[in-house]
Amino acid sequence: GGDFSTTPSLSPVLAIALSQAITSSGLRDVIEIGPGAGDLASQLLLQLRPSALSLRKRVRYHLVERSAPLRALLKQRLGRSVKFHPDMQSALKVTGGTAFIISNELVDAFPVRVFQGARGAIHELFLSLKGGSLVEEWVPASELPDSTQFNLPRDPKQRLEIHHSYRIWIDQWLPSFQNGKLVTIDYGGSGAEVYYRKPQGTLRAYYHHEHLTGPDIYRLCGRQDLTADVNFEDLIYWGEQSELSTTRLASQHDYCQAHQGRVTGTQEARFLTDPAGAGNAFKILEQERSGVGPVTIG
Repeated sequence: GGDFSTTPSLSPVLAIALSQAITSSGLRDVIEIGPGAGDLASQLLLQLRPSALSLRKRVRYHLVERSAPLRALLKQRLGRSVKFHPDMQSALKVTGGTAFIISNELVDAFPVRVFQGARGAIHELFLSLKGGSLVEEWVPASELPDSTQFNLPRDPKQRLEIHHSYRIWIDQWLPSFQNGKLVTIDYGGSGAEVYYRKPQGTLRAYYHHEHLTGPDIYRLCGRQDLTADVNFEDLIYWGEQSELSTTRLASQHDYCQAHQGRVTGTQEARFLTDPAGAGNAFKILEQERSGVGPVTIG
């Protein structure tokens, strides 16, 4: 979760735009990572269902979800129209390494590492327990993750949040991804966009519907959602290092604009594509790989 309600639960406009991209790609297998309650999956399955007169082959829909209780709930909702996998490696094994891969608000759920300072004097944020409370402690960085963010012209006091854990995770399965597209949907943008007027960074917590920032984010550990905006320049850079080519980076507003007419001007659809709201806060990154055989990374 973030500042905005999850897009698919409000309007089918995103599913319509994605279904068009899936159909145009000609790929038979769709893999959605971390499907949550299944809102996007149910809408995409509806959009991708071939009509009785269509010669188009049915798309095979795969969900990657490691939580057994959530898998059980998704099976109840979606029935036998999807295949379930505990991880990306097993999903890609079934699809032969070729797929149209989608994630929606996945990256922001990964833990970030937080840094501050200028070259030669960069510190990393750690937490220590003092008097029964968690307090921030800045420690000279022993090593830096490979990130575009250290190259940003910035105030040395600016906090940088790097989704290093996501990079480690994606590198585990990208060698199995031989051909297809990877579409990443999340809130964030370039470094300049993400940190604009935010010297303390974007790390925040949500407890029920309460929005917590600053020291308050350490009060309810384990009972709240922690999140940070996604730096898409890092995602592009990491993808290029793994031989993924970037085909498009667009705001949700621009990505869905051509399909607005198919949704009857609902308040929800307007909110989701509003350049001043969720339509600009969310970005959609399209990357692709076209090759033969396993890919070596590193």
